[in-house]
Amino acid sequence: MSMKDRLSRKTEGLVVPTKSETAAAQPNALRTSPGQMLMVNSLMKESNERMALLEERLKEYEGVLPVKLLDAEKIVPSRWANRLVDSFQSPEFAQLKQEIASSGGNVQPIKVRRSSGNDDTYEIVFGHRRHRACAELGLPVLAMVEDIDDQQLFKEMDRENRERADLSPWEQGMMYRRALDEKLFKSQEQLSKELGVDPGNVSKALKLADLDYRIVQAFSSPLDLQYRWAKPLSEALINGKERVLSIAAELIKGGRAGKSAKDIFELLTSSSPLAGEAYPVMVNGKVVATIVVKGSEVTVRFGKGAAPLDRIADLEHLIADWMSGAF
Repeated sequence: MSMKDRLSRKTEGLVVPTKSETAAAQPNALRTSPGQMLMVNSLMKESNERMALLEERLKEYEGVLPVKLLDAEKIVPSRWANRLVDSFQSPEFAQLKQEIASSGGNVQPIKVRRSSGNDDTYEIVFGHRRHRACAELGLPVLAMVEDIDDQQLFKEMDRENRERADLSPWEQGMMYRRALDEKLFKSQEQLSKELGVDPGNVSKALKLADLDYRIVQAFSSPLDLQYRWAKPLSEALINGKERVLSIAAELIKGGRAGKSAKDIFELLTSSSPLAGEAYPVMVNGKVVATIVVKGSEVTVRFGKGAAPLDRIADLEHLIADWMSGAF
């Protein structure tokens, strides 16, 4: 019931009495001009107090976007997103999916914007994993809707990912690289400034994104790459590209079985830069020796423990047999 209806009901029947009615009225009756005014003043005071209370409560919702349930099939990933399929197969995603299933939907809304030229579909600003979980569960998606431009979308997506530690370093780097390649930001410096990200972290992420993809494939998953590995891997490629790519090729073929991401990183970067062209000799996925070619000089260097002293004679015979055909 509105305040107006309440006021009408409260004051219904209240009239200014005639002189004769005044004389016949009870001493405590409200049907007097002063009584009527007291009632009206009381109601007005109550109304003003309630309005003030409502206005105060509304301040809590200033700037809050409306939330609605959307069909998951009408929501598409952002073109700036760079999440690997691997991230939807992780234990963390399985746990998120289970939580959403038990709650009957995503309690924390995702954020979307209307797709350009189509008001019936939406593009994700942030919340790709929550959307994916709801889609796989056949549930509608709780979402905030706001129309924002590309740069603002990218900023909000990046901020959300960093606050949640949601993207791997390689995914973050690929996201930054795409933004720069598509001229969303004029330079690496502008991207760093606009996002409020340390320039050093942006540089490391971009170094990972710019690695020769054969190096990335040497790992079980790009999600294994870490920020602190960006510089050593880049320098290893500069100082001994053939050697590093040769090791990577062996790892890709099956040499990484049983190796941790750290083991693979150390394999790719362990050898210090050698003068000349270097070729690794691998046994069971492990580098046991390095053949270095410098001009017409060839040197074979064995790793620690790879050439037992009690088998040096065998090595001499092996080299002699191999070289016999050269003279």
